[in-house]
Order: sequence, then structure tokens, then C-alpha cells
Amino acid sequence: MRAILAAVIMLQALITGGDCLVCEQCFALHTSSCSGVFMQCPPHVTHCVAGLENCTLGSDNILTAFKDCLDPSQKAACGREFSVKTSLTYVWTSRTCCDSDFCNRGDVQVPPPDDTPNGYICEGCFNDQSADPCTATGVVQCTGKQNACLSFSGTVSWPGEAGRLYSGKGCTTQDYCKLGIFNVAGTQAYDYVLKCAPALKV
Repeated sequence: MRAILAAVIMLQALITGGDCLVCEQCFALHTSSCSGVFMQCPPHVTHCVAGLENCTLGSDNILTAFKDCLDPSQKAACGREFSVKTSLTYVWTSRTCCDSDFCNRGDVQVPPPDDTPNGYICEGCFNDQSADPCTATGVVQCTGKQNACLSFSGTVSWPGEAGRLYSGKGCTTQDYCKLGIFNVAGTQAYDYVLKCAPALKV
């Protein structure tokens, strides 16, 4: 069935004379892969994307798989890993991008997260009752590429849930401070304040 649909999309592209890229589109919770429909992207789109997001809040863990036409404003996130870890939460996402028709079909292929302690620490706290900045209650051991400290306050919508007020402090990757909050597929942030500073080497 998917082969027939792909053939129809290709035929449509030829008939319309479009040079538009064709990408698979899907979004699924609690899985490491997803399959969906092949769609023609808008004319300004040059890449397809496929990625994974792992979100842990306390004892709850949500794995999200996604594929889509890549918003050109998110091209800088291609091939990069973003992660944030507070005293109670962990959000990690990674994506790959490609630039030919149907190139994001099949299993989502991204490198696994690196959870090895790296010798950096940050102040840690988490508050799920308000967006007022929380007060540090200890330290968070940074892992992998996390070499920056993050302070966040605002509204967060975890995958599949409505938005709530949160604040937190912990470790993050430099890329997240520069690019990441706009490039997370499942977890969304609104009306937020985000500050980053170098992590402390121990």
C-alpha cells in the first residue's frame, strides 16, 4: 500500500512539474520509529528530517519518533544532539536530515544518547507549580556533551499533555542554549525565560 502511495505522489510531482521534495511525515509517541504518508513539501523546503526525542519527568518516560519536511529555519539542528537534565527531568533529542525524495523513510537512525558523566556540574532544581525561578536544592551531574548550565522558567507542554507552568535548573548542551528550544519536536515551551552559563568543572 505504501509503495502504491509513493508511486502516486511521484506521478503527481511529475504531472504538476513540481521540483518539490517528497518526504515521509509521521509523529508517534512511545516508540522509536514511525511510518506515515509521503507528502510533497513546500517549494522552499530542501531537506527531509527524521529524529527521536526522549523525555523523562520523574518516573514517566515518553519516547517520540518523528519524520517530516524540514523547516528551513531548523536546518542548523541537523545532525546535532540536544539535551537538558534537571534534578527531576531529562529531555534529549537528535535528528538526521537528508535532501532527496523519500530519503527519510525506514527506521529512524540517530546516535544513542551519551549518559556518561563528563566531570561538569550545575545547580539543580525543579518546580512544577509555578514559573517563578526555583532555588537550587543541590547539583546535577552533567553527562555526554552537556557543558552548560541552564535556568528555565515558563510554560511547558510535554508530549501528549497540556501545557503547565514549570521552572528548573540543570545541565544542558551548548547547542540547546543557541538552537534547541525551537527544535524540539514533542516537548514545547511557551512564554519562557531561558538563561545559560558555563558549567563548573570538578
